[in-house]
Amino acid sequence: MRLFSAILVLILFSCSIFGQDRTGKLEIKDIRFTGNVSVKPDQLLSLMQTQKSPWTFWKYIYTHISESIGQKAEYFDPVVFGADFFTVKKYYESKGFYLAKIDTTFIVDRERGTIEILFSIKENKRSLIDTVVYKGLDILPEDVRNDIVMNSVLHVHEPFIMDNLETEVRHDIAVLANGGYVNMRVDTIDAHRYASTNNFTIVLAYTPGARYTFGKISIQEDTASLAHIDSMTILQHLDYQEGDFYSEQKKTQSERNLNRLGIFDASKIENVISPSLTGSRSIPTNVLVRTRSFQELSPEIGVNDENNAFNVSLGVSYNHRNFLGSARNFSTSLDVNIQSIYAIQFKRLLTQTGWQDSSLVAKLNLSMQILQPFFLNNRTSLSWTLSGIIDKEMTYYLPVLQNKVEVITQTATYTKAYYDWTLEFSSPRAVVAQRDTTIGTYAKQLNSILTVTLQRDKRNDIFYPSEGFLQSISLEESGTLPRMFGSDIGIHLPYSQYLKATVLGQWYWDPDGKRDVIWATKWNVGEAVLYGSSPIDVPLTQRFFSGGSGSVRGWKSRSLGFVDSTDDQGGDAFLDGSLEARLNPLKNAGSFSFIDLEKISFVLFYDIGNVWARPSSFRFSQIAMAAGFGLRYNTIAGPIRIDFGMRVFDPDAFAAGTNAWITEKKFFPETVATGVVQLGVGHAF
Repeated sequence: MRLFSAILVLILFSCSIFGQDRTGKLEIKDIRFTGNVSVKPDQLLSLMQTQKSPWTFWKYIYTHISESIGQKAEYFDPVVFGADFFTVKKYYESKGFYLAKIDTTFIVDRERGTIEILFSIKENKRSLIDTVVYKGLDILPEDVRNDIVMNSVLHVHEPFIMDNLETEVRHDIAVLANGGYVNMRVDTIDAHRYASTNNFTIVLAYTPGARYTFGKISIQEDTASLAHIDSMTILQHLDYQEGDFYSEQKKTQSERNLNRLGIFDASKIENVISPSLTGSRSIPTNVLVRTRSFQELSPEIGVNDENNAFNVSLGVSYNHRNFLGSARNFSTSLDVNIQSIYAIQFKRLLTQTGWQDSSLVAKLNLSMQILQPFFLNNRTSLSWTLSGIIDKEMTYYLPVLQNKVEVITQTATYTKAYYDWTLEFSSPRAVVAQRDTTIGTYAKQLNSILTVTLQRDKRNDIFYPSEGFLQSISLEESGTLPRMFGSDIGIHLPYSQYLKATVLGQWYWDPDGKRDVIWATKWNVGEAVLYGSSPIDVPLTQRFFSGGSGSVRGWKSRSLGFVDSTDDQGGDAFLDGSLEARLNPLKNAGSFSFIDLEKISFVLFYDIGNVWARPSSFRFSQIAMAAGFGLRYNTIAGPIRIDFGMRVFDPDAFAAGTNAWITEKKFFPETVATGVVQLGVGHAF
């Protein structure tokens, strides 16, 4: 430890020497703002080229070790700062602070060669919008005119913001273009500020021009197409027909519809002739497509994090993308996921216990699915899936036969609704184990499960989100159909009657817009409640579990929970929350040997959560907490991740009256030694 301290002191001493520049330039020690009530300091700093010099350690790394990892010193340039001062002032004006006063003070230390910059800001009265006037809209149909006026971002008596004015003009142009007015013209954009009131009158004048419709639709297949598809299937998935008012938005969405089918390598919709060149008010379009091979057989070798654990996956799948025409998809697959291979007792498994050995955690899945992409309309699809599943955990063996019908519909631009009916036969049983295992009152059962899920997804990227959110609510019911019709069709197996609700929210934000640090948080809660005289408990396939790489990372998969049994049988209520700081310090680091450093990122995380046998069993004192750090290596299909989670608060230890908090334990021999390494594919959320 003394040697480490001596080395650190030597490094800091060396850094202090290199912090002084021999040319007489002044290093920027600090930049501060006062009086900026409406604008955050980080927002103002992000506008400026003048920046605070980094910590001396990073300057030392930059000078003596690596420019790609370290950071260079920042020196004061009066010309650059003059431009920055003007930028800050213009930014305040763009937010409506035309009377803002901005002064600067410099604190110079010639001996140390440093300078501190102080901004003193007096925002004063903000300019408001007095009037908004639209001209040229009288000839428009009422629906188009109302879309412009009623959905305006400019509101009387609200602050004048230049960005809002620009947003409004873009919105108006889009509304007109998507209403058929593709040759519209912007005549006037006038924002006049009156000196007497400091407020604005805004005048927006447009000439809509002629209104166009979609003309003849032609379909052209690429000569390189491997197979051919009928024209009616393509026309079904267009959001427009001949004679509809022309809309760029509908044309773009139609391209997305075709690409989403998965049957085309490429698809594109082009105007046959520009509207300005045709004497007609109709615009013909040409749909260009290149189909893929309809049939595909492929082996599958990979990894996943199903059940919040690292699994090795082996399998084979067959896919027919145009089964009986209409872009109907037929697929079948056989795959097995094996978890914790290092813990499997292969000798005992192969010679004595077989598939039911307690050391084996695996899942075998044989499934067949038919997907109808056009069901009622091109925004709704229908799928039918038959599955045979063997779910093998350490303490139980669960064969399942499952029949699932699902309808998915796009209810809005970012919103989908899922309607599922699952008919599930299962027969849970204990495995050959070193200890007695009880699976409650479980027996052979047949459950009919109805589920409705509403999901809104506004993430800016599926694999690497930095902005936006994902929100989902799911409601599930089991028991109604067998209770009403079971005896009529001769089925007398036990079934569960329960209601289940799950709410999920994920949010992402990038404070500086540079993806240097991305913050992400997740909250997931759920509960299941028996009703009526339910013959059995909630089935194992529908219970909640906690712990693992996508949950509370200080515990192994499914090892966390206040439930009736000590075995991994889950519970009927759960809470799961996480906060992550995703760091990208090597964003512009280039490569080192064969390693692409830019693909490496780091994560700091804090997780909370647990599972309870019943919703009524929930206690705040039983919420487990974990924290740790992780490494990510980015790939085209998402990051490969390694996390190390340590227990911050152990509710089991608290219940037992032993040391529960991390502050009550010895850090290395207890906290670190009991930490858990978690492997996964993709971000934890």
